[in-house]
Amino acid sequence: MSEVFKVKQRLAFRLAKYSVVMAFVIGLVLTTAQVLDDFHVQDSQFDKTIHKILNASKPPATRAVHTLDHTLAKEVVFGLMQYSFISEVKISDELGEVLASQVVPDPVKKSSTLWLTEKISSAHKTYTLDLQAPGFVDIAPGKLQVVVNKDQAFQPFFERALTIFVAGLVRNVLLAICLIAIFHVVLTKPLARLASQFASVDLNASKEVKLQVPEVHKDTELGLLNHAGNEFISTVHNLVNELRESHQALSKSEARLAQLINQVPQLIMAINKDGDILFANRQFAEFYQRPVADISGNALLTLHPYIEEVAELESIRRCVEVHQTEAEISDFTWTHKSGKTMHYTVQAAPFEYFSEPVVLFAATDISEQKMVQDHISHMANHDSLTGLPNRTLLNDRLELSLANSQRNGKCNGLLFIDLDHFKTINDSLGHSVGDQLLKKVADILTKQVRASDTVARLGGDEFVILLQSFDGDETEVTKDIEHVCEKLLELLAEPIEVKQHQLRIGASIGIVQYPLADKGIDDLMRFADTAMYHAKESGRNGYAFYHHNMTAAVEKQQNMESQLHSALEREEFCVHYQPLVDVRGEVFGFEALIRWQHPERGLVPPIEFIPSLEVSGMIVPVSNWLIGECSRQIVEWKKSGFWREGWYLSINISPLQFYQADMIPALKEAITQAGADVKNICLEITETVAVENIEFAVSRLQKIRDLGIKIALDDFGTGYSSLSYLKDLPIDIVKIDRSFVQELAANCKSQCIVEAVINIAKAYNLRVIAEGVETKEQLIMANKAGCHVFQGFYIERPQPPNSLCGSYLKDSVES
Repeated sequence: MSEVFKVKQRLAFRLAKYSVVMAFVIGLVLTTAQVLDDFHVQDSQFDKTIHKILNASKPPATRAVHTLDHTLAKEVVFGLMQYSFISEVKISDELGEVLASQVVPDPVKKSSTLWLTEKISSAHKTYTLDLQAPGFVDIAPGKLQVVVNKDQAFQPFFERALTIFVAGLVRNVLLAICLIAIFHVVLTKPLARLASQFASVDLNASKEVKLQVPEVHKDTELGLLNHAGNEFISTVHNLVNELRESHQALSKSEARLAQLINQVPQLIMAINKDGDILFANRQFAEFYQRPVADISGNALLTLHPYIEEVAELESIRRCVEVHQTEAEISDFTWTHKSGKTMHYTVQAAPFEYFSEPVVLFAATDISEQKMVQDHISHMANHDSLTGLPNRTLLNDRLELSLANSQRNGKCNGLLFIDLDHFKTINDSLGHSVGDQLLKKVADILTKQVRASDTVARLGGDEFVILLQSFDGDETEVTKDIEHVCEKLLELLAEPIEVKQHQLRIGASIGIVQYPLADKGIDDLMRFADTAMYHAKESGRNGYAFYHHNMTAAVEKQQNMESQLHSALEREEFCVHYQPLVDVRGEVFGFEALIRWQHPERGLVPPIEFIPSLEVSGMIVPVSNWLIGECSRQIVEWKKSGFWREGWYLSINISPLQFYQADMIPALKEAITQAGADVKNICLEITETVAVENIEFAVSRLQKIRDLGIKIALDDFGTGYSSLSYLKDLPIDIVKIDRSFVQELAANCKSQCIVEAVINIAKAYNLRVIAEGVETKEQLIMANKAGCHVFQGFYIERPQPPNSLCGSYLKDSVES
């Protein structure tokens, strides 16, 4: 506002112009109306004058017509032509014959007012008078016709009107001059001075400037404008100072913010609606190996050449911008310029950057966590030895394959493979050779199927192959599957070299083709397993297709499953307890062993129904029931006074239950709902379960121990055992398998194994329990080997809870 103020259009001139124009228009309208009214009055009077003239000329004109006196007629015409405004006179008799006439010729130069006369009236007007003498009414009258030039007749009127118009124009000009002078002195001059003062105000000056108007205008509108202007200047001056201070504070705040976001490990950037980066932190700039200053103002596409990734980020930005809500992407891939794919968790939120709406992105690098998660996921879904899909992944793929086959009608094959002589090789040459053999077999199977097929290992020497989407009818599919099986059997029958051993194995293959009406994946697995056993019973190293003749075994299994479902619903299961004691007969705890109290068969031993529970998957709900029942029994024993401090109750956990996703919360809920203390519970897992997926087992067992529950490694020595597992697994107790205990007296090797296990277990502060003690001699030998806790029929058979007593060994070991 410091520039010189210049007035391009003075307000006084504009006001005067508007006033003169308005006065001129109003005067023109009023004058025109007055002139038109005067014209009509003059026109009426003129008509009367013409009629008087005609009436005066009527007698001689009548006489001339009836006497046919041409001379008299001419005298009448001559007399009328003496009026300057009469341009033509004509007298005719009753027959229309002209007696006399005279016409004034048109002037060479037309009148200047002729156009106006023609606008408001007509230039000429004709008057006609009948000439009829009294007494001659039967004779047609003659005619006296006079044409009047109205333009000539109204010349005095036009001169007066012109005078009126000229006078009005002069009046308006004088009025404009007076108004310009008045407006300039009274309004525009002081207003221009006030505007010039306002224009010269410097809002950045430290001292505030006041506007001034003459004293005479203090109470006028100019004074009010002056007062309002001073208030405006004061307000703006204050705002400028505040803005300056705010800008300084904002600059400091922005510097601190930049310093802050440059310290965080995340990649941070703000993108506007045009896809331009408004700001970013140092980590983001380092990702593209550029200075931070070079990032701002660039379009993201100029930095990141991967269009699909930029488009996905833009889609997220639009969603946040439209809904004005935060968004979080748990796994967002972003490729480094080196070509390496990175994984990030991205938080996106609406943000306002200097009044411009943007979307703020914060990306946390989870590439390493993603790699670990993928590894864990792979381990959870793949066999740790061979790397093949395990049962979980196989079930997922089989379920998907079954759904697809039911939809598209294509036939598929499920092959259940069991190696014929693997156990002999594994027992004779050791587990390391057996493991290498399984890897070789897995490699052979994988190479003989298509990429769309699945080769899985269920455990031990059992493999499953899922052959998908064969073209052709059932007969053709059967031939294709037979060809695959024959090729597999041929390759598996050839010698396989493992650690300089030429090993010969065979295989038995059970086959089921699907889809089958109303059959799910569990049915298909059972059918393939049944067919495999049929092939094995038929001489091994062969294959067999499942058909209805094999349903007897399946029906038996289904019948068993149905009865087991009913047994669980009717609470036919019960628990017997076998004590764990030392050499003096003092009790350390009990092992809970499930029994089935069948309403018709009586007490059914576990060997007859536990496998069916495992196959059907019912082992999980039954195991949950067992844990709850044992917890309730502990509470009852405590109420009755039977339970002693330091005792614990040992419960076997099946492999299927151990790998359930909700195993730990279900375990905790079953114990706490019964009111038992978790420290009174010990879970027994088999060695095979523990080492099948060692990483998962260590993690899960540690979580169980964190609850306060003890862990026992059951049947140690029968699976793929390694003494190194004793230091890796988070366990409290090692139970030596009964097969070693029962050979202690007759087998020196067994005694050496037991002693080695006991010594190593004690080195790791683990308690060792010898199970399956059936004789006093076995008890003595186990005790000499270093074992001090025992379990077996020699001590006590499993008993119902009410049949237990507090002391069991009648003879001490020393005796």
